[in-house]
Amino acid sequence: MNIRAISEVVSDLGEGPIWSPQTNCVTWTDITQNIFHTADIETGATQSFSAPSMVGAIAHTRGGDYVAANQEGFAFVGIDGKFSQLHSFLADDMRMNDGKVDPVGRFWAGSLALSFEAERGSLYVLEKDGSYRSVLDKCTLSNGMGWSPDAHYFYYIDSIPGVLKRFDFDSVQGRISNPIELITFDTSKGIPDGMSVSSDGKIVVALWDGGRVEIYEPDGTKATEIELGVSRPTSCTFGGTDGNVLIVTSASQGIDRSKEGLAGKILAVTGTGLSGLPAHRYG
Repeated sequence: MNIRAISEVVSDLGEGPIWSPQTNCVTWTDITQNIFHTADIETGATQSFSAPSMVGAIAHTRGGDYVAANQEGFAFVGIDGKFSQLHSFLADDMRMNDGKVDPVGRFWAGSLALSFEAERGSLYVLEKDGSYRSVLDKCTLSNGMGWSPDAHYFYYIDSIPGVLKRFDFDSVQGRISNPIELITFDTSKGIPDGMSVSSDGKIVVALWDGGRVEIYEPDGTKATEIELGVSRPTSCTFGGTDGNVLIVTSASQGIDRSKEGLAGKILAVTGTGLSGLPAHRYG
């Protein structure tokens, strides 16, 4: 197994990586610095774009630009990095956090209180027609999400209680139902953050303050874990020509980088035996 930094960029709170097979580039946000980056995963060549506010998640659209979940709500982002706010509905002491596009092309994103006050967050869906709705409330630290390869299930992490829930997913209506607590984490050993799903249905979860990703079978049984050399991995996705590069974002906030040189870097992990599909696109 090999772990390397993709880019020289050091993020304070790197999050939400998405890989594009068209460009072989990964895009991710640095939430607290109001910026997002795009880097070629082979050469490391990086472009950085300033944002008008905190961006929790960003996703590709079918048209080639981006949709974002930010401090106010939802926005479109041009390939030049220019933001056009679509919906502003969050209170001033809230922001969006993690987000993903579902297999049909809707953008799902969750909110949190800046104070991490319990149960103030919600999970929202930006429909393909540009309208939005709330699908889940009483969330605390809305985080990682993903879908099973057959799109029968939706996975969702609320980090503060340390629980990954599985819902039945209605892809036609974009509805979730019948939640079960599939995985309960010991948060003293790492807080579940972002996640991804492999092409064979394994659930890969980044553990904040855990220094690793944990890999679970679809039934919630732990399969293995991968130590990363960073204390605060934040999220992950798959990329590369064969989809077998695990791409992991990390945070440098609160870390002594003289002792942890990879902190805040976006990492490429190869040799895991896992592979995944490119992220879905909005629209």
